[in-house]
Amino acid sequence: MKDLKLELFNFKKSLSIDQDDVNRIVEQHLNYCNEYSEKQVIISLNEKLKTYAFDKEVKVFVESLNTDLTKFSVLYELKDLYSSLNKQNQGELYRQPINVILQAINLDNEQDRVSKVLNELSVYDWVPEIKGFVYNLTKSPEQRSNILNSGTGESLYTIVEQVEEGHLAYIKDSWFILSEGLIEKTLLENHIKDEERFNTLRSLQTAMNWATISESRIDFRISENLTIGIGVDKKGIFINEDLLEGDTTLENLFSSPIIPIVNKNFYPLLMEVSKNVDSFVELDIVKKITNMIKPTLEMFVFNYKDNNYIYRCDQRYGNSLFKFESALEILNEVKNELNYDLTYLFENKLTKEIVTKKRLEDKEREVELKLEDIDYNISKIKGSIKLIGESVVLKTALKNLESRKTNLNTELEAIKELQYKERIKI
Repeated sequence: MKDLKLELFNFKKSLSIDQDDVNRIVEQHLNYCNEYSEKQVIISLNEKLKTYAFDKEVKVFVESLNTDLTKFSVLYELKDLYSSLNKQNQGELYRQPINVILQAINLDNEQDRVSKVLNELSVYDWVPEIKGFVYNLTKSPEQRSNILNSGTGESLYTIVEQVEEGHLAYIKDSWFILSEGLIEKTLLENHIKDEERFNTLRSLQTAMNWATISESRIDFRISENLTIGIGVDKKGIFINEDLLEGDTTLENLFSSPIIPIVNKNFYPLLMEVSKNVDSFVELDIVKKITNMIKPTLEMFVFNYKDNNYIYRCDQRYGNSLFKFESALEILNEVKNELNYDLTYLFENKLTKEIVTKKRLEDKEREVELKLEDIDYNISKIKGSIKLIGESVVLKTALKNLESRKTNLNTELEAIKELQYKERIKI
């Protein structure tokens, strides 16, 4: 991300005497940097310098800022959100969410920032600006339906092995056999008779206790400042998320001084994982559900053929596997315990009325969030008009937003009417 103040200062220095009007605008926006976010300043610059687009230097300068605004959109939006909340932070009401925003801003890449927002900042959805911001980052229907819930659902990446009885999967701390009519805990030796394969799976099981697995990489935290990853979709060795170039191998790496002597014993585990990367897959029939309000509890929810199970892992009471007669029972259990909605996982097993009711609830939430987002943007445009003065473009945008707000209010009323009809039908 560019240092906007420095960019403006250097551009101002490069201007000639004939560019006095541009110089005054740049000087004005240098002062704005102390009061407004970078995003607002760049938007204002676009508006004020539009009439000087014939000047090649001005055009190149504005385009470079707009390119940076697009490339680091999440970072600019976070800084804009920080600026907005900081101005409203009377009595330190927003102290905690502002701290999370600052932590997200200080992360190294956009992906980590998005993860921080979805996992931590979304907890503070009682702040309208944050709720709208988080909503705009979510893409899947499942994420959007849970934006107001405090629970978190994660895909499960683990070891899966096909055997004669079905599939073996390692979940949390145990092996499970997944078959047509049954899901149950089992022992590895009951299904793997080949000694070499048995030993390999045991090694991979040990590696699971030390690894963080995602769709792209299997990472091992070797020391406080060193993480070594094995690429899944992009083959290779990663050090602290950077792909090593050339012919570097794990053997060369562990022979070098970069690996502390006390951590050399990670080598056989990483070697075994690198040889068996294909054994680690996303188990899409299982969803891991957690909630920071209940840090001792995890639920692994199964939806496999006609089987509805929850593997409940509680640090206080131990781990237990429960079977449910219907998907609706599981939905209610997870919602009550961890405040997470699993409708999208079990949609194939729910009645049409329940799915319709759920979709209407999601649509209602979606429209309400859009309305809040529009209200926020209306206030921002009014602030920009106050900042830069009268503008045909901003007035048109304001008129369009107010028209959009009217249409959404009409749509919301229609949705509520449909919900009422569905309740009567049920």
